[in-house]
Amino acid sequence: MSAALAPALAALAALSAVTGVRALAVRPRAARAGGDRRGPRHPAWRRLARRVERAGLPVGPGGFAALTAAAALVAGGLAALALRRPEVAVIGAGAVLAGARALLRSADRRYVERVAAQLPGVAQHLSGALGAGLSLRQALARAAADAPEPVAGELGRVARELALGARVEEALEGLQARLPDPDLRVMVTAILVQRRAGGDLARALGDLAGRLEERGRLARELRGTTAQARATAWMVAGLPVAGAVLVEIASPGTLARTLGQGPGLAVLLAALALQGLGVALVARIARVVP
Repeated sequence: MSAALAPALAALAALSAVTGVRALAVRPRAARAGGDRRGPRHPAWRRLARRVERAGLPVGPGGFAALTAAAALVAGGLAALALRRPEVAVIGAGAVLAGARALLRSADRRYVERVAAQLPGVAQHLSGALGAGLSLRQALARAAADAPEPVAGELGRVARELALGARVEEALEGLQARLPDPDLRVMVTAILVQRRAGGDLARALGDLAGRLEERGRLARELRGTTAQARATAWMVAGLPVAGAVLVEIASPGTLARTLGQGPGLAVLLAALALQGLGVALVARIARVVP
């Protein structure tokens, strides 16, 4: 089986390398042209493109999908080759797909956190613009022009929607849907309530800016306090994998003899499930919700 899998793994590795090089070469040209708009218009594809862009990857959505598929095939083949069980290929491929999904989710979370860190400045800027006599639409357009990235891009989209005739409520609710952050939800709710009920919106946003700054400071302190727990969870989860690799290098065929049989494979699946559950529980315990 190993002799049959070796050429296939080599071909898949070459395909992965060629796809990555081609994606790295094509992406800058697409970016200079204003983005790759030739891709499918399906909402799932647009979400993937937005998440890949948020992650800052040097490939487009097509390149990311191709690289992930090639890596899943290679990982599945390596797992089947190491344990000499074809069905184990599903575990290897699934691990790569889960890793790619976790990468995009982590990128989304970091992007939202960067936007949230800039919200106090946005609220202060809107407060000053409204206090100077500008309308909310004008204040949002001014904030989009003056704010740093990435919040400038999100406010710019809101300003473009307003310029095309969208209602303020619809544009702000769309912003809140794209960026599920508690601080943004508080700011959008404050703006909408003030618009409907009346009141001094400039003063409300000025007070909100100070409160958001305090919430952000507390959240950063809590993340620093729980960082050790999260790092320990990932280290503990990675130790069995590293140990298995070292054992296989020192004595080839050990994993196949130990885990390739029925009981060994069941123990492997149970261990992977428990490791994943442990990491998920530690991450949930250490998660900071402002």
